[in-house]
Parts: sequence; structure tokens; C-alpha cells
Amino acid sequence: SFECATSKQTDKMPKAKKSGEKKTQYVFIRDPEYAWVPATKVSDNGKTAVVRVPQYGDEQDIICDGGASSAKYEDDEVPLKDYNRGVLPMQNVDASGCLRSFPDMVNLPFLHERGVLPMQNVDASGCLRSFPDMVNLPFLHEPAILYNLKDRHVNGKPYTRTGDIIIAVNPFQWFKEIYTEKVRNRYARVLVWENTDGDPRNQVEPHVYETSALAYKGLAFDGHDQSILVSGESGAGKTETVKICMNHVASCQQGPNAKGGGNNSVVQRVLESNPLLEAFGNAKTRRNDNSSRFGKYCQLQFDMGTKAEQEFRGRDKATCVLAGSKCDVYLLEKNRVALHDPEERTYHIFYQIIASKDKAKYWDQLAGASNESFRFVGKAPTDTIEGIKDGDHFKNTVKVLAEVGVKGDSLMTLMQAIIIVLQIGNLTFGPDPKDDERSVVTSTKDFAALSELMCVPEEAMEVSFTERTMKTRNETYKVPLNADTAKESAEAFAKEIYGRLFLWLVRAINDATAAELNYKSGIMEHFGVIGLLDIFGFESFVRNRFEQLCINYANEKLQAKFTEDIFRSVQEEYEREGIPLDEIKYDDNTDVLDLIEGKTGLLAMLNEECVRPKGTDEAFVTKALAANKQSPCLFANKIDRMGFGIHHYAGKVMYDATEFVIRNQDTLPTDLSDLASLCSNEIISKHMLNDSCTNFESKTKTAEPKKRAAPKRAKSNLVAATVWTKYKGQLMSLMNMLKTTQSKYIRCIKPNVPKKPFLMQHLSTIEQLRCAGVVAAVTLSRSAFPNRLDNSVVRFKFWQMWDKDKYPSDATPNMSPAEKLTCDCKALLKCALAPLAENDPKTGKPITIFVCGKTRSYFKMGALEFLESHRSQGLEVHAIQMQRIGRGFLTRKRLRGSQKARKHGVVMIQKWMRDMLAKKKAKKEMEKARKEKLKREAKLKKQREEEEWKRKLDAEISERETSAQREYRKYEDRVAELKEQLKDAEARADERKQEAQERINAAREEAEDLKEKLETEIKLNAAEPAKLAAAQKTKLEESGKLIAFLQKENKKLKSANDKAKKEVKKVKETNERLIKANESAGQSFEMLNNTSKKLNNNTSNITGNIDKYKKANAQLREDLKARQAFYNAEAQIRLQYQKTMAQILDVFQDNCKDADLVEDVVCIALECESEAKAALAAAEASAPGL
Repeated sequence: SFECATSKQTDKMPKAKKSGEKKTQYVFIRDPEYAWVPATKVSDNGKTAVVRVPQYGDEQDIICDGGASSAKYEDDEVPLKDYNRGVLPMQNVDASGCLRSFPDMVNLPFLHERGVLPMQNVDASGCLRSFPDMVNLPFLHEPAILYNLKDRHVNGKPYTRTGDIIIAVNPFQWFKEIYTEKVRNRYARVLVWENTDGDPRNQVEPHVYETSALAYKGLAFDGHDQSILVSGESGAGKTETVKICMNHVASCQQGPNAKGGGNNSVVQRVLESNPLLEAFGNAKTRRNDNSSRFGKYCQLQFDMGTKAEQEFRGRDKATCVLAGSKCDVYLLEKNRVALHDPEERTYHIFYQIIASKDKAKYWDQLAGASNESFRFVGKAPTDTIEGIKDGDHFKNTVKVLAEVGVKGDSLMTLMQAIIIVLQIGNLTFGPDPKDDERSVVTSTKDFAALSELMCVPEEAMEVSFTERTMKTRNETYKVPLNADTAKESAEAFAKEIYGRLFLWLVRAINDATAAELNYKSGIMEHFGVIGLLDIFGFESFVRNRFEQLCINYANEKLQAKFTEDIFRSVQEEYEREGIPLDEIKYDDNTDVLDLIEGKTGLLAMLNEECVRPKGTDEAFVTKALAANKQSPCLFANKIDRMGFGIHHYAGKVMYDATEFVIRNQDTLPTDLSDLASLCSNEIISKHMLNDSCTNFESKTKTAEPKKRAAPKRAKSNLVAATVWTKYKGQLMSLMNMLKTTQSKYIRCIKPNVPKKPFLMQHLSTIEQLRCAGVVAAVTLSRSAFPNRLDNSVVRFKFWQMWDKDKYPSDATPNMSPAEKLTCDCKALLKCALAPLAENDPKTGKPITIFVCGKTRSYFKMGALEFLESHRSQGLEVHAIQMQRIGRGFLTRKRLRGSQKARKHGVVMIQKWMRDMLAKKKAKKEMEKARKEKLKREAKLKKQREEEEWKRKLDAEISERETSAQREYRKYEDRVAELKEQLKDAEARADERKQEAQERINAAREEAEDLKEKLETEIKLNAAEPAKLAAAQKTKLEESGKLIAFLQKENKKLKSANDKAKKEVKKVKETNERLIKANESAGQSFEMLNNTSKKLNNNTSNITGNIDKYKKANAQLREDLKARQAFYNAEAQIRLQYQKTMAQILDVFQDNCKDADLVEDVVCIALECESEAKAALAAAEASAPGL
């Protein structure tokens, strides 16, 4: 349902505008279900606007086509205060109202501001204007970006450009034609190896190949280390995008004449090591079948060549070649080892080894075992990942392990470590029969098998699992563990083993791929780096745990880096240079980072609770809220004391602090560490304390002389580094590495939850775009100047393009040298860039192509490339003049010799003329042949398109028939449900009617009793006037009690009246819901009748049911009338009470001599009467039509 104050349906299409009429305005309006929907503006009065909204079948059908494909229209009135500047946002459409899509969203000239309805980028008829480059997108705002991405996604174009950022929309299918060897080489040739006029990206479609090629170009020709940051939520395609980039970088380093198939062994190992990390670090989740459950920063290392090659690098061959790679990993989700959702899976390697045909060679007891044989694995929802069975995946895993050197004994050690993790999961514990506080191992068979695997005696193992050694500074003692704690201890041991074997595998991969060990016998020390960061995206679930806080903390750090790169650094630099820059608003998340990692932040508070002997999760939440109550980013969970919320850059997230303290404590108990050291498996016994991702240190680090260390202080095993502290250290190291590189960004978008091709869900896509900061990045790219040069370099390189007579400098003798240089650069560039001068079509003002700052000159995109391409033309003027004089001299010298030489010159001229005429004739013939070929190709293409259209039409007809049948069955179920609800409503109405009648009878009896008491009292007072004075005090007390009693009765009646009002309201709501249900059912049956004539026979039955519901509604109206009668009776009772109260007050005023008391009693009586009238008026207002 579209946002509106009033609406009116119409089936009429908008009439075409005649000549001279006002041009149709194609705009967007907000919608709670679809985020933004296209519309045409009819009129506005400054406060509201009337728009005509085309009605489409479903979300996928909503497009910017001027309503040409819609079934009908709906006129809506929208409040302009909800839109920027009181103007509806425009659409980017062409003259027919069809959307224009842009792959590059940089120069969108219209930014959506408050009070403005976003305009569509459409033509005169409302069709979307589709462009290959979004630099030309006329209107910039959130809905324009959404529909541009949707149009490209639906048309099989997954990539869109936003300045230097590539937006990759996951197509959920593989487009072979855009990932071929030919395409890879073309991007490398155009973007890296060729010298082209203007921006070379204009010659190619947006692609992640663009990012990888420019990263290689920046490293090879500029000498700067590069990094590519890939972000997005789970299932957006981050890992696949990183692999595509990595493959293309390998193609770029082959040189300008690469023909494919030239990868050396280093390149092969780098590219094929990815499946290993996926097998051990990826798992199936609800969102993604192959989701990375860890962060990865892969550094591709390049041999930069000799110093001479670096200074004079040419483009005829590649001298910057791939030498190796290193990989760092972050925050493996170890909890998934022991626990996972039933619809998800644990890590792939567990299923692979169980599905392997030769699994018995790793452990004989695996023969005949299945997934259900191990508690950590359990029943799997699927045995196929990316179309390949787990058993086949395992074959490839073993093959790649052999390629990185893990084979023979090393392979056996790795596999047995994995089996030990599985076997630990099968251990069970129970209370000791002699002492409930102690525990014993109850799964004796599995325990014996584990003992055999680890080669550790069962007695020593049982003590390690069921007891805990506590060590303080002065003493050591053992504490028995109960069954639950022993089980948790075993699971922690298994998770720690898996985390360590994962790091062991990473080190093995780095040993096989690192350039320090494998390139030129390890003699080189310095390498260029292109880093590719694939890290978990922002997460927000129904229940968010400690892991989600760590993941979102990492994303906050990366968002700060993104903000610094894209916004702050450019703005600050322009301010230093004195260049006027449009005000750019952006979200700074430093307040969130201060909340998390500040001195009194969440990290400090949680670590403090982990150190305290009796630290609890609840104490952590209480302290964190108290210490940060002034922070606008932290808020409490008013329902759950164990919960708290954080305003992240991507939105609010509520966290459940249960087990925060336990999960933050990453230290393995001493008993289990000793048990690991006794194990015969080398990974478990020797690598449980190794946190490094490499087995070597970088040779670039100079060895520092060892200083005499201070004597070590005795430590307890109660204090150690926490998970968060380690993770923060890893993030700081990562951010420091990224700061030394030039970063490029790829934002991955997951277009829909069902993971279907060509489908885009608006709300989820908009949320991801906001998280990625795409709109803000587009705004900056529009306003900023991406290229820059020092002023001295500008004057030195382009002096020959300056006509000083036409464009004199404004420099004066009183200026400083820097100011004179700036004036010279302004005049020079104004002259050199004059061919690019143009006016803004909207404002009519000249577009600024360049600006000169205090020390640098800044250029719009393409301007510097224009100068570089035309620089040689300026030199050619002088060179031609010199050549003219020289050639003239030589020609005159040659012709002056003899007549024969003159005749020879005539012959040569004739020869040149004949050659020229022949070339012109051949050129005409070639052009004629080319046109005929294009005509034939166009005809064949048209035939193919017609055949494809017919095939899609048949498929769509079949799908719609199936959908109609499904909808019919759904509405049959809905009719049955409405019948049951109607019966329940009738029963409840009868019960409430009976209860109300009983209350009326009781109230009448009480009124009769009060009346009798009052008459008796009046008779007694009249018969015994002499005793009136003596009993005055007693009567006053009784009058007070009577007034109190009447007040209570009044409150009871008021309460009964309120309940009756609620009952009437519920009955009215039920009646309205039934009416709406009838209307909805009628409309649905009408649509199904139009869709398929096969449903005609069922329509009459449904119409009969609707008649029954209308009769039921009539019965409910009769019930409401009965309820009105009840209210009328209640009003009569209240009138009787008022009369009785008036008589009591008359007697009281006549006989009481205390004026203050009389006044108080009268006031109380008036209040009671006022409350009764108000209650009666409210009851009448609640059912005015009855």
C-alpha cells in the first residue's frame, strides 16, 4: 500500500501531453513495503502533492516506464514535509518515461534533500533512461540509485560504478561471457598497458576487473602499495569477488601481450589455496551455502624489478610480476564447532572427511560412520555445496593440500586432529555417585577411542576433563567440576584445537606461497603488495551474541577507514588549499568507536568483569550503561536486564549479553593445556600457543638488540588476554597495514533473500546501500576533483599549451612566488582546457573543470587525461616548424642539382597522387562491405531476440497459471479461517451480553435497597425531631459512609461502563475486519477470474460464502443494537442515582450546621455526577451510529 492521505483508483492511463502543455513530472514517493515507488506528479499546494501511482502486480514488476506496463493507477496525496525542500524526487527517465540506468553514479546533479520528492531519470513519456555510465545521471538520490541498480541487475549487468567504488550486485548465476580470458586481457590492456585519451574506464563497462587492473597499475607505475576492501552482508558474494579479483591480477601481471595459460607455479599455488580456507573456514548458513566464518586479508606480493626498471617502467612488457602471497585470518567462529542451527552446518571439512570413501585410512573406526555418529555434526540439511558432493569436495581438498606441501605424515596429523575434535564432541558426563559436586565420564566407549587417538592414558584424560587446577601467586589447588561444567570444558577444548589447527593450516599455506621463502630462493627482502580484504559484513539477527558485537566492531573500524578515505581526507586537503568545496554531510562513527574501545567503553568494562573473581554478565551490562549513560549510541533494553543496544552506523542492534564474560575468556585451563602437551598429535601438542599466521618473520624488520629483561613477576592462571583484547590487537594491526596502502572499495549487495536470479527486493537493498555509504560516496565524487598535480609540475609539463596573449596571467610584482605560480597555472589551464568548457544545462552556469589551490591544481575526471593526450600536440607546433625549414633546405638542395632531379620530383608527386586515389577507392569499398555485414548481423540478432522473447512469454504464461492455482487454494483456506473466527465472535458476544444483563439486574437491586433505606431514614427523622440534635454526629458519620459507598458504586459503574466500551470496540473492530476480509476476498476472486477461466465454477461458491458473511455482519449489528439498549438502561439507572443523591444532599444541607462539611460533601457529589456524565458521553460517542 502506497503512502498517502487519500487515494482514488482509476484505470485510465495518463494522457499524453499536447504541445504547449506543462511537462509531466516523474517522481518517487515513499512506500512502507517497497521503500520507493515511481509516480507522476499531478499538482501540489505547497503542503501536500497529488500524485498518480501506477499499480503493478508485484515488487519485481515495479519499474520506471511511465506506467506503460501497469494494470491501473491510484491517485494519492502525500505530505511534502516528509520530502526534501518540499519537492518530489525526480526519476532518471528518457522522453518516453523509461528508466535510464548508469553504471557510474558519480555526477548525479540532483541530491535528495529534506522537503523534496525525488525525481525520476526518465524521458518525456516516463520511461527509464538507461545509460552505460552513471556519470550522466541527471537526478541523484536514494531511489534513483535503487532503480538504476535494479535495471542493470535485471538486464544481466551485475556491476555499477560509483567513482572509484564498484557496486557488485550478486546475480546468483554465472555470466560466462563477462569472465572469459579475452575479457580479462581487454581490461588489463585498456586500463593498464595502453595510453588512451581521457579516462580509460569510459572504454569499458564497470567490472571488478576495473578495480584489480587499477590496483595493479597503481602498484606497477606509481609504486604505491594497494589494497582492495570487499564488504557486504553474508551471501552478497564477497569471497567469490575476491577470487575474481585475484585471478585478474594474475592476468595483469602477464603483460600487454598475455595469451592465457602462462601462470607459473607460484601463481597456481596462490590461486588454488583458496579452496583450502573455504573447506576449513566456511560453513552453510541460513543466508549462504558457502559463508566465510572468518576474516581474511590476502597480500599478493610482487617483484617490483630493479631500481632502473621502477624509475623508467615501460608499457611494452611486465616488469612487476607476482612473486607470492601471504594470508592473515581474523576471528574464526569457533563456537560453530560445537553448536549450529539445525538448518545450518558446521565447517565443511567435517562433512567432507565423513563422506570420504577412504576415511578409514585416517582412523579405522570411521568405517561405517555417518554424520549422525558425531554430536558436533548431526543430521545435515544437505550434502551438496555449490553443486558438488561433500565426498568430491574432499578429493579436491586433499589434492590442494598436497600442492601446498601437506601430504604423507603431515596430512595424517591434520586429519587425525580433525577426528579428535569430532570425538571430543561425543563425550558425555554425569554426576559422581559418591559426590554430586563431582563428575565422571559416562561415554566410556567413546572416551576409550579418544584416548587411543590422542595416545594419552584414560586416567589422566578424565582428571583433565573433570577437575580444574587453580593457581594463585602463592598456592595451587584443584577444584572438582560438575557434569555441566565438565561438558563445557570438553567443548572449549575441542573449539581451541580446531582454532589452532586452522592457524596451522594457514601457516602451511603461507609457507607454500610466501615470496620470502619461495621466490628466487628467498633472497629478496622487499616486495610490492596488493592486499585483498574479505571480512564478514555487518550482522543483525533476532538474537545477537558476543560474536556479532565483535563482527560489528570490525565493520565500524572499516567504516571509519572508508569515511576517512572517501570524505574527511579530501575535505581537509581542499580546505588547506583554500579551494571552495560544496558542504558534504556524512556520518562520522567515532562516537560508536569511543563507546566500544574508550577508557570506560564496553571493551574495558567486559575485560574488567573477566578479571573479577565473580564477574557476571549482568554486572557488565549495569556498569557499561552507568559509565556510558551520556553516550547517544548506547541504550538499555527495558524488557531484559541482560540486554543493551548500540546505534551502529548501519542501524540499531540489540545485544544479548548472556555468556559475554565466558566467551570473552579465551585462555585454555592449565589442565587441558597439559593434556594437549601429552598428545601424540604434533598440531595439538606443539601448536596450541602459536597465534601467528606465518612461520617466519619479515626480513624487512631490522633486528633490534636484545635488552636485559626485568625479572619476571609471578602470575596466576586467573588473568590472561581476552578474546576481545586479542581481536582489537589484530584489527589495529590490520588498520595500520591498510593505512600504508591506497585503498579501493568493492561493495557487494545481496539483492534478495531467496537467492533467485534477476530478482531485487527494495527494502533489503536500500538497507545495504545505506550501510555501504553509497549515496554519500556518490555525492563526494560529484563535488570533488579526483586528479591533482603540483602547480610547479603543471607549469613545467603544459607550458606549450598556454597562449599568453589571449590568456594573460593575473600575477603582479607584489605577489609571492607561490601566488604568482597559482595565477600562472590558472591562466595556463584556462587556455589549455578551453575545448572542454561547457555550461550546466540546469543552471546555465559554466561547469568548473579545474581549480588551482595554494600549492596544487585539481582536475575534474577526464581533464588531466585530456591535458596529457594533447601535451604532445603543443610540442608538435614547434617540431613541425623546425622540420619545415629542414625539409625545405634539403628539397631545394636536391632539386637545384639538375633537370633530371626535377623530373624525378614530378614523377614522385604523380605516384603519391595515384596511391592516394587508390587508397580512397579501397576505403570506400571496405566501408560498403562493413555496412552490409552490419545489416546481416542486425537481422540475425533480431531473429534471435524474437525467438528468446517467445520462449520467455511461454514460460511466463505457465508460471502465472501455476501461481493462480496456488492463490486460489490460499484464499479457500482463508475463507475457512474466517468462518471459524465468525463463530468464535458470536459465542463471545453472547457471553458478554449475558454478563452485562446480570450486572444490570444487580445494579437495579442495589438501587432498590438504597431507595428503601433512604425512605426509612426520612420517616425516622420526621417522627423523632427531638432526637435529631442528639444524633447529629452519628448521622454525619453515616452520611459520610453513604457518600463513600456511593462513590465506590459510581466507580464500579464507571469500570463496568469502560469494560462495556471495550467490548463494543472489539465487536466493531471484528465487524470491520470481517468487512475488509469480504472485500479483499471479493477482489482476489475477481483477479483470479480474470487470470484464468478455469476458476469460474468456484466463484459462485465463494460468492455464496460472502453472502453468509454479510448475514453474519447483520447479526453482529443486531447485537450492537442490543448493546445500545443496555447503555440506555444504564443511563436510566444513573438518572435514578442522581435524583437519590439530590434528595440526600437536600436533607444533609437542611440538618447539618457545619458549613465546611456541607461544602465538601456537595463538591464530592458534584464530582461523582460529573464523572458519571463523562462516562455516559464517552459510551455514546464510541457507537454514534447505533
